[in-house]
Amino acid sequence: MEEYGIFQVTIPLPYWNDNVHCYLAKREGKWIIVDTGLKWEATRKTWEEVFAKHGIDPTKDIESIVLTHQHGDHFGFSGLLQEWTGAPVHLNEIDRELSLYGWTPETFQAYYLSAGLPQESVLQLQENAAAFVRPTSPYPTDLQPLNAGDRFQLGELAFEAIHLPGHTPGHICFYNEQKKLLISGDHMTRETMPYISYHGYGDSNPLQTYLATLSKMQAMEIAAVLPGHGPIFYDAQERIAEVIDYYRSRLDAVRELAAGGRTAYEISLAIFPADRSLFQKWIDLGETNACLQYLLTNGDLQVREEGSQKKYYRD
Repeated sequence: MEEYGIFQVTIPLPYWNDNVHCYLAKREGKWIIVDTGLKWEATRKTWEEVFAKHGIDPTKDIESIVLTHQHGDHFGFSGLLQEWTGAPVHLNEIDRELSLYGWTPETFQAYYLSAGLPQESVLQLQENAAAFVRPTSPYPTDLQPLNAGDRFQLGELAFEAIHLPGHTPGHICFYNEQKKLLISGDHMTRETMPYISYHGYGDSNPLQTYLATLSKMQAMEIAAVLPGHGPIFYDAQERIAEVIDYYRSRLDAVRELAAGGRTAYEISLAIFPADRSLFQKWIDLGETNACLQYLLTNGDLQVREEGSQKKYYRD
């Protein structure tokens, strides 16, 4: 995409996907940044190197910072990057509200204990900053709304903001109609399956939202996808079909596993490999919960409270 003045910036992560892709685009001597990376020292070092490579004075040359969504690996460095550059940050209002959400220790423990996580694991997760839903610190002081239909000149191409929820309720992708390019954030990836999860807040049925969004995307012309993780890819419609099939299959598996009455954590352990880190088990539990919320909403499962835990059943 560099022929259009759009550059991929790959920033290391300390967990899971190993790195996140942000994007840097030049327009009339100024630059726009799409996503910022996680708040940690490796992110600052990467941006320092990128600014030096392109001859960018970050205190003068950055016009704006636009965000696909509020997850820490995309939004976390935005406050520090704004302090550094003075540029406004643009984020969808729905995700802005989620970015302000914070667990209390009591609500955190109650939610995950009800899902069947052992108390020792819940306490360990509380100490893991990546597992908490916390405001970015420092939080951007100039945070502008980002709405569907907003247009940005990224390099030589005009992109339109498109609201494609599921991964988060306010997830925004950027689409160029001329070249059929989609900057997809975490909405659509090739290397790993797009992560749709429920952790007790936000959209109560994110998987249904996501599948509905994918159905609408099947009518879009997409020549190339520039994702937040993994390689750029050129077979968007085939990938959309694969993702739909994956989640339909996962729903079938969760439905069967819930037949005799299990907690969300027990179902998750039955689906995913056992030799996973606690953080990865938390990730797995989020996907399992999204499937359970879908099946509950559609009447395929029932839930009962048994002591401090919730157990799922098929009638």
